[in-house]
Amino acid sequence: MSTDTNNKLTIRDLKLWYDDFEALHGVDLDIPSGKVTAFIGPSGCGKSTFLRCLNRMNDRIPGCRVQGDVLLEGNDIYAPDVDVVQLRTHIGMVFQKPNPFPKSIYENIAYAPRIHGMMQDGPDMDALVETALKKASIWDEVKDKLKQPGTALSGGQQQRLCIARTIAIQPDVILMDEPCSALDPIATAKIEELMDELKQEYTIVIVTHNMQQAARASDFTAYFYLGDLIEYGKTTDIFTAPKNQRTEDYITGRFG
Repeated sequence: MSTDTNNKLTIRDLKLWYDDFEALHGVDLDIPSGKVTAFIGPSGCGKSTFLRCLNRMNDRIPGCRVQGDVLLEGNDIYAPDVDVVQLRTHIGMVFQKPNPFPKSIYENIAYAPRIHGMMQDGPDMDALVETALKKASIWDEVKDKLKQPGTALSGGQQQRLCIARTIAIQPDVILMDEPCSALDPIATAKIEELMDELKQEYTIVIVTHNMQQAARASDFTAYFYLGDLIEYGKTTDIFTAPKNQRTEDYITGRFG
């Protein structure tokens, strides 16, 4: 299942097991560069599991094993010599619940670039922190309180801080696992606007249970059901003229 743009990620015959349970059944998917791709489907359908395969977050789960190919610009991320910590600087992740570090706003951004040896403290780090916060559309709200704890921000601000933290390590891809599910409509709208801006520089993949959000915020949509990829295509096509009856039933609310 391919798109007609340059592909940032290429997934072929991806299967995943939790012990004896097969949670993903041979998924093929091309994720285009510089676009927002949304994964939709009912709870437990495999969309978050698939998302976590893209930066090997499932490696942490006992009894979990993966088979198949996940290529980042042609390079196999499951190759034996891949440094997983380094991989996650290329493929960053924003989680469902905002999870700022128990540190200052400044330190939330500076921490990863420092430990990865990208930059040491000084004017360059100050500039990087400012740039990341600006790209995450939160600089104006926090520029006078950079020494205050990130945990003191509102939920929506915390999530934008987490996006800024991800941007600071200059990834190629940003994965977002239901990033707005804990946020109010105003904060959600800000995150959606932000995704539209960020795709100018990054490839974004989002899992959402909110079909309106997928329709508004994504360029491509993949519908998952019970570990299978049922349909994938341009978001406008998926929502206006789905090719698969199961997709149509889900989109129209007859199922799921």
